[in-house]
Amino acid sequence: MRTRIIILCVLAGGLISLGDRCASAQTNLAVPGPADQNQPYIPPHQAQQPSSAPYAPDNGDTVQLLPQLAEPAPAQPRPEAPAVNVAPMTAQAVPSLPAVFRGCWQGEVSQLDWIRPEPGAHRIGFWTPKTYRLCYQRVGEQPFTLTFTQTGVEPNDKILNPQGNVVPISTDGREYAAMRSRLSFDEYKTRADGMSPTFAVDETTNLDCRIGGDDMIVTADVYGTRDGEPWFRARWRADFHRFEN
Repeated sequence: MRTRIIILCVLAGGLISLGDRCASAQTNLAVPGPADQNQPYIPPHQAQQPSSAPYAPDNGDTVQLLPQLAEPAPAQPRPEAPAVNVAPMTAQAVPSLPAVFRGCWQGEVSQLDWIRPEPGAHRIGFWTPKTYRLCYQRVGEQPFTLTFTQTGVEPNDKILNPQGNVVPISTDGREYAAMRSRLSFDEYKTRADGMSPTFAVDETTNLDCRIGGDDMIVTADVYGTRDGEPWFRARWRADFHRFEN
C-alpha cells in the first residue's frame, strides 16, 4: 500500500512539472499586435509598362525638343543651255525689191507732220531738211541691188560731217517695201557752254515706201538722239521722184 502511494506521488509531481513547462512555452511565443494605423499603405509592386514618351510636369522652364527632320538633299544644278550660234547677216538676207523700184530716186523732207521731245530731253530746235537718194540697179550680170544710197542734210553752216545710208528691210513683192535709213552728223550748239562747240546727232528712220506711177510715196517715223541720249520722235511724208531709169 505504501509503495502505491509513493508511485502516485511521483506521477503527480511529473504532471505538475510538465504543466509548468507548457505554460512557459506559451508565454514565450510572440504574437504580433495590430498594425499601426498611421503608417502609409504600400501597394504591392507592379511592373511598369514601357512608355514611348515619359511624362514630366511643365513648370514653365521645360524645354521640349522636337525630333530632328532629315535635311533635304541639295538641289542639283541645272544643266546650262547650249549656246546658240547666230549666223551673221549675209547678202542673201537682204530682200530683192520688185521691178517697179528699179532706177534712181531722190527726195527732200522739208516739213514734218509732227515732232515731240522725249521726256526730260533737250529742247528741240528747228528741223533741218533731209535729203534722200537711192538707186536700185544691176551691175553686169549681178541681180538688181541698191547700188547707191545716201541720206543727208541740205548744205548748212550749222551741220558738220553728215553721213548716212538706206537699207531694204522687207517687201510684199509687188509695189511696197520697208526700208531703214541711218543719218549721223554734228551740229553746232546755239550757246557755248565751255565744252565741245557741237553735239552729235543720230537719226534712225523707218520708211514705208510704195510706188505710185513715177513717184515713190514715203511715210516715215524718226527717232533721234543727242550725244547718245534720247532726244525726239517725228513723222513725215514725202514723194521721191525718179530721176534715172
